[in-house]
Amino acid sequence: MLEKVAVKKPVRYAAPRRTGKCLSCGTAQMKRGRRYCSAECREQMRWVLSLAKGLLRTFNARYAAFSFTADYVVLDVLPAWTRGISRFIGHRTPGQKPALDLKNLILESGEEWYGLLGRRNSRSVASLRLLNDNHKPHLDPNSIKPASKSRPRLSKRESDCLKVLKIEREVLSSEGCALTIKRAYKRLAKRHHPDAGGDAETFKRLNEAHQQMLMWAENPQYTCRKALLDSWSYDGSTNRWTPPL
Repeated sequence: MLEKVAVKKPVRYAAPRRTGKCLSCGTAQMKRGRRYCSAECREQMRWVLSLAKGLLRTFNARYAAFSFTADYVVLDVLPAWTRGISRFIGHRTPGQKPALDLKNLILESGEEWYGLLGRRNSRSVASLRLLNDNHKPHLDPNSIKPASKSRPRLSKRESDCLKVLKIEREVLSSEGCALTIKRAYKRLAKRHHPDAGGDAETFKRLNEAHQQMLMWAENPQYTCRKALLDSWSYDGSTNRWTPPL
């Protein structure tokens, strides 16, 4: 779409459920737990977003956001010297991935900028003209300013324990997660207890997962990052793109 820090007392929030769609192309043909349909699709998007950095630096962008629908690709830009958003929109090409449609939008905008420059305009004037032509006063500038979000940081073992307990990672961001862990354990323990005809090995794994996650809940670790919910976000201070939450 144009460090990990551990904190003891994070601001907890209800994290959104994953849509199960590729962050780069939107396809729903995804393996469980994956964020991209393929490494190639991910790298293609990263390459095009890297290409977009040149245009964003030309605009002196403080923030930018890229999103796409079935019909359009949208690049929102918030320059450092203004409070208004300029929106660049390109039509989607049937059968083509959003990254390539974004590439076309970037190249078209670049050609338009060079065209203005060729009319004896300065670089700053050319940028200002292009931004003003695409200015959208009704858009809220805060909508593309990524907010800091915290997410549970788990080891591979802890992630496996969640699967054993059949608990979603997002539950750990809510208040009273220890109680949720205990309830999940009790529910499954009744089913898998050997005295009730359950499998002893499964019950053992369930006990281990229960104890492991209670220890995590006593001293939770979180990863903090700045990102947007449904868009790729760009921060001009770091010159970096961040994928959607």
